[in-house]
Amino acid sequence: MTGLLGQIEAFILTLVLGLLTGTIFHFYQELIRAARVSRYVLYLLDFSLWIIIIALVFLGMLFINQGEMRIYVLVALVLGIIIYYRRFASRLDAAISHLAGVIVAVVTAIVRNIKKALLWAKNIMAKLKPHPKDPPADLED
Repeated sequence: MTGLLGQIEAFILTLVLGLLTGTIFHFYQELIRAARVSRYVLYLLDFSLWIIIIALVFLGMLFINQGEMRIYVLVALVLGIIIYYRRFASRLDAAISHLAGVIVAVVTAIVRNIKKALLWAKNIMAKLKPHPKDPPADLED
């Protein structure tokens, strides 16, 4: 990617990538707040989030400018995140909170139904299992 127009294009696309990254992070924060997960689950989710964001930024950089990391690209990425949090986060907060609440409710319902199905299957298996006959009564003369 050469020339000034190519660099401007890379800057703008990386800025959009920063906006997307900020949106994902904002959604994740609301999702964690709505889910009220335990500390150890939070560690796992944090690790998963950063793996997803790293993969997203890496693939975005490959698409935008063939993976070249220049200072203006890093500035654009950080600037995109800052712009998202300064200008868009407060406007999208209600919608993102609602979406996070809906996703938590759906996942909770799915997990609850899976637990019920497993309990039902366990009870059916227990009924189908042959029970040993009672031992004969001890006959004393």
